[in-house]
Amino acid sequence: MIKMERTCGCMHADVLHDGEKIGTMDGVYLTQWFVKNKYRFTGTFTRYFTDQLKYRKPGTKVDIVFPDKKIIIKEVCIEWVREPIGSGTFNASRIESCI
Repeated sequence: MIKMERTCGCMHADVLHDGEKIGTMDGVYLTQWFVKNKYRFTGTFTRYFTDQLKYRKPGTKVDIVFPDKKIIIKEVCIEWVREPIGSGTFNASRIESCI
């Protein structure tokens, strides 16, 4: 059984790697799925800005912070990034609250 549980989004989010801010993402949307008795998190973003190009490639592991909702999306794996705009998709392992 596949069931879409929730979606949330943020117009402007911070991107962290090892607790250090490396850039920002605009237009981030996250969907929570319930698949085969476990939760799965997928998402999209419209723009990804970073000065370090090594963090802009597929397979990069980062954390995304929604400052207005006080949510941290942990262990995000960027699946692909379209150049030069910087839009793309990602998978995440979990969501945490930073209240």
